[in-house]
Amino acid sequence: MPANAPYVDALHTPAPSRTEDRHDADVSAVLLGQLLDQLLIGVILADADSRLRYANREARRILASHDGLAEGPDGLRASTAASTRRLRHALALTGLAQASDDGASAARYLSLPRSDPSMRAPLLLTFSALPGSPGRTAIFIDVPEHRHPVSRGAIAEVFGLTPREAALAALLADGHELRDCAGLLAMGEGTARNHLKHLFEKTMKHSQGALVAQLCRTVGPYR
Repeated sequence: MPANAPYVDALHTPAPSRTEDRHDADVSAVLLGQLLDQLLIGVILADADSRLRYANREARRILASHDGLAEGPDGLRASTAASTRRLRHALALTGLAQASDDGASAARYLSLPRSDPSMRAPLLLTFSALPGSPGRTAIFIDVPEHRHPVSRGAIAEVFGLTPREAALAALLADGHELRDCAGLLAMGEGTARNHLKHLFEKTMKHSQGALVAQLCRTVGPYR
């Protein structure tokens, strides 16, 4: 059984009538769960009563930490009573937007303080109504301090970079200064600047900030 077997049913469409179609639906639900487990962001499906219907691997890790978001006996809970009310209000509003088929207001955002807010930035939650799934809301959870390294192979393929250019680009995207990148790659700072010039040309960007933003947008949040 999948690790989140109690929630896999939330990924099913209405049960087909034929046995072979039901089998295909079961296989599709399991495969979809496995795909969602590859994401580096948390993904939750919750119902109108704030109860958890599905959680991918990253979301289960977040919930198990009880650091800003957790699953209680009465549904999803935040670290404080006030934050829990805000969380459930956002779920209710998203459900109303879904019921009214108001696509413009379907997505909502909420930051939730952590158990020790002085040490960590809040969780950022994005709520999205699911067309055709009454009472179900998708919640995407971003943990700010979890910086995920940019794939050198992916950006090399997308932008036609050499291995050294891709290595420099990945370090820049991870927040390193150019001088530090040169040291980490055992190259002179002048060589690093030359590679950076090539990166600007190949990505059609004109500043280091724009380059990093483009790299982070291009490579998806997957494992």
